[in-house]
Amino acid sequence: MPLYDYSCRACGNVMEVLVRAGSAEPTCASCGSPDLERLLSSFAVSTQSTRDSSLARARAANLPIERDKAIAQEEYVNKHHD
Repeated sequence: MPLYDYSCRACGNVMEVLVRAGSAEPTCASCGSPDLERLLSSFAVSTQSTRDSSLARARAANLPIERDKAIAQEEYVNKHHD
């Protein structure tokens, strides 16, 4: 079952749609418009370099969350230690 990328000409929403054989034409998930443009789908490339890059981005995005968890844990310990 192919996945296609579409861009809505009415509102500019970009979405990925699963298209089954014999199904109705897709409509925009945001505004419901049937005026969609099918985009060229990108392909996945998996190399050690791309995996390392993805992991580094994920760690950087997770850093503030981990910092907040550590602060909350320290506050909890300080409050309940006595």
